[in-house]
Amino acid sequence: MQELNYKDHVPLDELFLERFEAFMEKCLIDLQAFSEREERPYEEMRIRAAEWHSNYLFSPRESVSTTTDNNHIATDKLAESELNFHQCYKHFSNDVHLARNIRNILIQVSRVLESLNETCGMQSFFLVVIPHDPTSEGFLGGTVEGREFWRGLRGGGEHGATTFKQHCTKQMQVAAVKSPSTIGTAGVAPSNSTSSAKASPKQSSAKSVKLELYESVRKALRSVSGIRNAEMKWTQPDRLYTYGVRLVGWPPDIPTQNPSSLNSSQNKRLLELLQSGTMKFIKTLVGAPTDMVSDTNQEQLPLEQENHDDLFTWININDDPPCDSGEVRPAKKLRISDSVV
Repeated sequence: MQELNYKDHVPLDELFLERFEAFMEKCLIDLQAFSEREERPYEEMRIRAAEWHSNYLFSPRESVSTTTDNNHIATDKLAESELNFHQCYKHFSNDVHLARNIRNILIQVSRVLESLNETCGMQSFFLVVIPHDPTSEGFLGGTVEGREFWRGLRGGGEHGATTFKQHCTKQMQVAAVKSPSTIGTAGVAPSNSTSSAKASPKQSSAKSVKLELYESVRKALRSVSGIRNAEMKWTQPDRLYTYGVRLVGWPPDIPTQNPSSLNSSQNKRLLELLQSGTMKFIKTLVGAPTDMVSDTNQEQLPLEQENHDDLFTWININDDPPCDSGEVRPAKKLRISDSVV
């Protein structure tokens, strides 16, 4: 993997740093004197000086300056990278100018990210691959910490770049299958064989249906479940409960198998059912309460009687003493006008 290491210069000694800080302090004193002469605030002058230097940091530069001896190592690094230039961008060998521009852009982006790290403390990295060129190694840029993180990350480094390239290649193939008219613009030469030309449309159609079925089912599942890495359980669709969804509308005459195990007509039928909405994923209610289901055999009271009981059962007052004869009088029921709100 190609990488820009122009920052890997010799460590600076402490005496040099002291002299450099003293020089910068003198520059600030001169800037303050300039602000007094111009009768402008000192902070405004510092901001203008920072903007002026930012234009230098973030403006495109074709090459690293070699006016001082300390820049020899950085130049050697770039020269070493130049040796692998055609190796990394072999795909663009027909247009050397284009390849060189691409490389310069990547270098400038990496320099900008390292400048952001020095000025703002931001850490970053970026990875660039050429999916349609299997011989290219890719380009890793960014800050030193960011690049070290990517190289030490599990699944990162060279293996991660290869995995990313394979993912991009797969996506390009899916896009090319969905848009056959664009295949010719990608540089794929047509076959001269008549037999292969006759067999190609059928094979391409079956493959495109299978790939589109994979992609459509995956997108539908992730959209309904809300889980980004959800995958279809082709042979055990009942296990989709782990994602909180279930599949409805699968034809009973088609076995629950992976599309690679089904024929083209079955895959095409599944795709049509999915696109029409007959086959779809729906949310499942985990632990739905049973009292939400109404009992049809349960006898219901008339609305007036029900309202009557709810209204008056709480205002029955038994405040009359019992009779001398031991007879218990019924509870006194207040009228609505007697109730206190």
